[in-house]
Amino acid sequence: MRNLIKIELRTLIDQIDNYHERFGGNDIRTSFLDGYFESLITYFCGYYHLDEEDIIERYYEIYQRNDFNRDDLAIQLQGQRNVLNSGLIINCWSNFELFITLFCYAVLSKDKISELLELDYRKLKKSFNNYSITPEIDNKLKKYIKNHIAHTPIMYKYGALLKMVDPYPSGRDKKNDLGFLEFFGLLRNCIHSNYIYFEEVDKTFTYNDETYLFRNGKLVSQSPLSESSYFRLTKNLKDIFQVIVENIIHEPEIYDPSVELYKVDFIMSI
Repeated sequence: MRNLIKIELRTLIDQIDNYHERFGGNDIRTSFLDGYFESLITYFCGYYHLDEEDIIERYYEIYQRNDFNRDDLAIQLQGQRNVLNSGLIINCWSNFELFITLFCYAVLSKDKISELLELDYRKLKKSFNNYSITPEIDNKLKKYIKNHIAHTPIMYKYGALLKMVDPYPSGRDKKNDLGFLEFFGLLRNCIHSNYIYFEEVDKTFTYNDETYLFRNGKLVSQSPLSESSYFRLTKNLKDIFQVIVENIIHEPEIYDPSVELYKVDFIMSI
């Protein structure tokens, strides 16, 4: 996995330079790659900095002793790597969510954006089909109309974008990419409950010859367990990001407000 990540990081440097030239440094398309690079290089440095001797040294600082069982240290080492794995998934998906929202707002028609904002309202109204809806009731239902597509479930947003990609790039399958995004979002959500899945409908996903089982009330199980699993998943997420960017042409800048955060951090560090 180490060499695979190094190759990807070197590739990202060139891709980021290209996006800076095409879109500018404040564009969400550039920001996505910048964010992915920072998440991945942090993961790389953290993952390969950790070993048993590091653990012993850090534990000695805390406990003032070094007579730790080697088996226990192996568990602690894996636990710290699991934190890195979780962080990589969460950071990459959060980055992707912001990109999807801002890109949708820039490229979708006003009618499509209105449709996304009114999803809950339309579903509720449809559930009253057998009843007469007075203007007063309709106004109450309209309170469920979102005020920004940031609050619209992401599956509808990336679904709308991938629908615009036609023809789909050779070597990729739109249905598979949609399924992958559903899986990635589900995995990210389960991280917030210590990898326990809480849904009535069981689901199974297979990627890179690895099967992920989502069973209600149980830990998400993965077989076989691969060291490179999490990196490969985030790499595929980036590839789908590029399918969208490279096939939905939008020349104007799509400003990313979060770039201000880095400016603030830089000023504070000075």
